[in-house]
Amino acid sequence: MNSPIVIRWLLCLFIALGTVFSATDASAASSSETLTLSGKGFYYLSGHMDMLKDPSRNMDFSQAHSAFAQGEFISLPGTLNAGYARNAYWIHFTIQRRESFPEKAMLSISPNYTNNLGIYIQRQGLSPHLVSSFRTVQLGTDIPVANRPVLNPAFIVPLNLPVDEPVEVFVRVYSKGSISLTGQVATYESLRNSTYYSIMLHSGYLGIAAVLCVMNLIFFISIRDRLFLYFSLYVLTVLVNNLAAAGMLTLIIPQYAHSLSDYMVYMGVGVQVLVFSEFSYHLFRDFAGVWNIRYMRLMSATGVLTMVSVPFGFYAEIVPFALVGIIILISLLLLISRQLLVSMPQSGIFITVAFGISALGYFYQILRFIGVFPLQQEWDINMIEPATLVNMVLISIALSERFRITERQLSEASRLAEKRATELATDMTSELRDNKERLEVALAAEHLSTERQHRFLTMLSHEYRTPLAIIQGNLDILAIHPETVAESESPELMKMRRAVSRLVDVMDVSLEQSRVTDPQVGGKFTRYGADEFVRQQVEAVRWMWPDRNFALASSLSGEYIRGEMPLLNTALFNVLDNAQKYSPADSTVGVSCRRHDDIVEIIVCNKTKGLDAGECDSLFDKYRRGGSSHDTPGAGIGLWLVRQIIEQHLGGVHLTSGPDDTVTVTITLPLNREE
Repeated sequence: MNSPIVIRWLLCLFIALGTVFSATDASAASSSETLTLSGKGFYYLSGHMDMLKDPSRNMDFSQAHSAFAQGEFISLPGTLNAGYARNAYWIHFTIQRRESFPEKAMLSISPNYTNNLGIYIQRQGLSPHLVSSFRTVQLGTDIPVANRPVLNPAFIVPLNLPVDEPVEVFVRVYSKGSISLTGQVATYESLRNSTYYSIMLHSGYLGIAAVLCVMNLIFFISIRDRLFLYFSLYVLTVLVNNLAAAGMLTLIIPQYAHSLSDYMVYMGVGVQVLVFSEFSYHLFRDFAGVWNIRYMRLMSATGVLTMVSVPFGFYAEIVPFALVGIIILISLLLLISRQLLVSMPQSGIFITVAFGISALGYFYQILRFIGVFPLQQEWDINMIEPATLVNMVLISIALSERFRITERQLSEASRLAEKRATELATDMTSELRDNKERLEVALAAEHLSTERQHRFLTMLSHEYRTPLAIIQGNLDILAIHPETVAESESPELMKMRRAVSRLVDVMDVSLEQSRVTDPQVGGKFTRYGADEFVRQQVEAVRWMWPDRNFALASSLSGEYIRGEMPLLNTALFNVLDNAQKYSPADSTVGVSCRRHDDIVEIIVCNKTKGLDAGECDSLFDKYRRGGSSHDTPGAGIGLWLVRQIIEQHLGGVHLTSGPDDTVTVTITLPLNREE
């Protein structure tokens, strides 16, 4: 069936039911017959009551008594069912006792959620034509429980009935919700037994609801499916609403019952509509059409409006539409649930039957409220209670099946995830084992290469030291020979002596290469004047490249550094060598020294071409050369070696490019303050 068509027909039913919601079942104008008590334990008031409607709600007992004397009361064929009308009603009935019925009797009036009951009972032996002949008892949910004559979920009034003497009773009925009235006159024993039975029945109902609420809450905590949470809240609202509607608050918290009853009964209806609509939305959103989803959202808003109407006083105008809307919603869900029979056969059957029974229960109860189905004698049960009970049980069974399926799926997913994790761990273990073997091979090869390199450097240093020693010895002979004293002071001889000294330093650095690459290996550190250290290296490069211009500007005076001087000499020499190597022949290499806080800065500046600003820092990588070095010999380890040496001495080295093709290398070394 097309959903918009269904909605249009249901809306027509909704409007039709709303127009008759204030109707009553009164049709006869004659007085009802007297209720005669004889051998039975209880007698219902149904069929023995007269009724007068009070639209103003201001009529007092004297006015009602006068209206009865004038014949304005009309007979009720059954019980009072006035719906959600904003009227007060006066009820009259006459009781007459025979000798077979006890003198002390109990008048029980229900429903237990009626707000205000004014009961006026004729005193024994006084004329019923006088207003002063009646005693007054005030009952209702707005009256504190301590003021009731008898503590009971129903409204109980003790009676003293003379034999064969009629006793007239007037009852004023008004309620913020549905206005209805039924009752019975019973012996003490009969009332006690019926009260016990009612308490046990409602306790069982509330107990089942509490168990279902907790069970679905546990399901929600287990699998985090919000459908279980909404259903748990729905069951909780049904439990709270029926706890108050059945009058159980008078036994549980009698001192607060009159303050909480209205909110738990009337606002509870709005909360039920809201939560049930949200539950329906989450249950059927994958199956329902667009119009059905919109209607569910409309009913959620109606539930909120019903809750708001209670404190603002327009509950009676809103709740009929909310209840009829729930009937329409349940009917829609009954149609939609047919699709569950295909997708979820087992759960779908329970859900379909649950909504079918709920629809019947709500239909009957609401039609009874509006007087279409009058409350019959011995049939005063609230049909919503068994309907919602069956609904809750069947839906809980369906959700339990959903929980079982979900749990099985989670278990299967967990098993597959564990299997996948095991396979992944096995693959990773095998891969790690292979990587470990490859790493061990690489480490062994690197160790062998290091050993070979060390042996080569040792051999190279040894082989070079012999000719260097011969050259150094001959230079010393030349320096002390009388005939060559003048020559020993010549620039050429000094240049040779410095070149030999430079070669000796290179050999020493080569032999100490392990300490350059391994900072954990310590060396022999000495204290040295910073200004003297820089000047010696600048003087050395001036002798080696006399055609190049090296300009030195130093502001150092009395500052000392600490380190291995052969290594530091090599580092600064490499920087100066790069500066003269990659700069134009007619340009000047500037060297400046200064103290900045606790460090010494050595700045070497020169001009170059083809250097990209983005590659400055990468030039310190091993075997990395700049873009302009293709015509210049080198292996790309000079600056890498400089950084290794300077960082081993707790310093730093940086290369930056500036305007006009200027390149600046800054070396920083910590000051040594030891005396």
